[in-house]
Amino acid sequence: MNKKGKYFFKIFISFWVMLSVLNFIIPTHEFSENENRMLAQMPKFKLEELINGRYVNKLNDYINDHFVFRDVWLKIKSMEEMMLGKTENNNVYIGKDGYLFEKIKYTNESEENINNLVKTINDFEQNTNIPVYFLLIPNSIYIHQDKLPKFAETFNQEELIHKIYSMTNHIKTIDTVDILKENKEQYLYFKTDHHITSNGAYLIYLEFCKVAGLNPITEYTKEQVTDSFLGSFDSKAQMVNQEKDEIVVYKNSNNTEGITAYYDKETTNSIFNEEFLDKKDKYSYFLNGNNAKVVIKTKQKNGKRLLVIKDSYAHIMSQFFCQNYEEIHFIDPRYYKDSIEEYAMQNHITETLFLYNISTVI
Repeated sequence: MNKKGKYFFKIFISFWVMLSVLNFIIPTHEFSENENRMLAQMPKFKLEELINGRYVNKLNDYINDHFVFRDVWLKIKSMEEMMLGKTENNNVYIGKDGYLFEKIKYTNESEENINNLVKTINDFEQNTNIPVYFLLIPNSIYIHQDKLPKFAETFNQEELIHKIYSMTNHIKTIDTVDILKENKEQYLYFKTDHHITSNGAYLIYLEFCKVAGLNPITEYTKEQVTDSFLGSFDSKAQMVNQEKDEIVVYKNSNNTEGITAYYDKETTNSIFNEEFLDKKDKYSYFLNGNNAKVVIKTKQKNGKRLLVIKDSYAHIMSQFFCQNYEEIHFIDPRYYKDSIEEYAMQNHITETLFLYNISTVI
């Protein structure tokens, strides 16, 4: 090896050692504000998981999530991918018309997750004797398949939703696929984020009302609260000059007046929080972001109390539930660790809705 080669080798090794040291000394975090998600944590060692490979996968997720200067590396990698003309970066497809899509895989573990969820729902209905609704929402990668790049991997989410619904007992299911497909030319999903927009949420609300026997409220004032939203897909792909999303709210007196909202750490008079519009996580404008439990009391006086067991897709739906219920209780099982069945009985819940998007379920 010549002197120049040895010099380069020493620089490379020194740089790599520095990164390795920084990885150990820089504190890790539980939540990524940039990506708006919980980060993988150091897995507890279990011999069974080591044998079946899950421990190694979890360890790999932890290392990837906490690698020093991760956001910088992602940005550099994104620029390189674009220069090479590639249509995928960090498991995000670069689609047409400014749309980004998360690559979602259906695995053997997905089957296990589905079976566990369906059992939970069936047991809840049987043990509480409370009317239960089940609402699954397809992701943008399925509804907007025409905007995907060539050779993008996906699967039939409509078929999966019907399969999951068929596994339930005495549960009223809400099919949202048809209404979303019929109106896909509208702005139903954010281009840079995994959530539905208010337009998509309103269509889903109408379908829920049909099954639940509710009279949907149709008079709203649409208000754009921001036009500079870059969501979770953009955070993963780290695109350059990505088209930004707008966030629009359907407002009327039912969701803006007479509201008392009890969040994990504070009580306010609104289901909207404008402080988040100045932050990266603008979607948390709805329902104050991720909480274990949220209780909304409205000006309705009909005695109807809805419990929503959910993921974050329910947050944007909250603006519509205020139209028909005196109280709406939101519980996120990722954070709420007490018995949800006992909670429902103690709080005199009259109806329960399990609301998830397909990506969460699998």
